[in-house]
Amino acid sequence: MTGPKTRDISNTVSVAMLPRIVSVVAEPKTASVLATFANGELRRFDVTPLLSRGVFQRLQSEKAFAAVHVDEMGGIEWEAGPDLSRDTIYLDGMPI
Repeated sequence: MTGPKTRDISNTVSVAMLPRIVSVVAEPKTASVLATFANGELRRFDVTPLLSRGVFQRLQSEKAFAAVHVDEMGGIEWEAGPDLSRDTIYLDGMPI
């Protein structure tokens, strides 16, 4: 008789424990953002795949893309309306 299956979660990140974004810099030429997290980590997130969809189409001009800031929830938000959560940036962004 075998016991219950177990799952290795040693490499899993708890979303509830993800750090807040403390600063963000837009990189309009590459359609990416560079986010600095409260724990000192840097992540680059490529927004290119989103630019052809829905509200993100508003960011196709460099001026609109550059107008990004950290929101009150620790994610990022553009003046044109689109936003991304800290979870998305942290989990899907490239560590720098």
